[in-house]
Amino acid sequence: MTQIKEFNEYRERMNEVILAQKNKSLTRFFSLDHQTYSEGALSVKTKELLGLVASMVLRCDDCIKYHLGTAHEVGGNNRRDL
Repeated sequence: MTQIKEFNEYRERMNEVILAQKNKSLTRFFSLDHQTYSEGALSVKTKELLGLVASMVLRCDDCIKYHLGTAHEVGGNNRRDL
């Protein structure tokens, strides 16, 4: 559990550093990402599970960690979801 907490804290700190740069492109990307994973035609849980699959295909360990944790938070930890 400590590893997950450390990862989330690090990610949060780095996001703050990135957003503090006031880079228009990065700010827009963060906004788009936030909007993408909001409730819509697909549930947040479905979107997170799709994000997890895409991350696994791309073999991005940090992305996998992020989407795995977020999918768990939104209830994607049921075997029927997989």
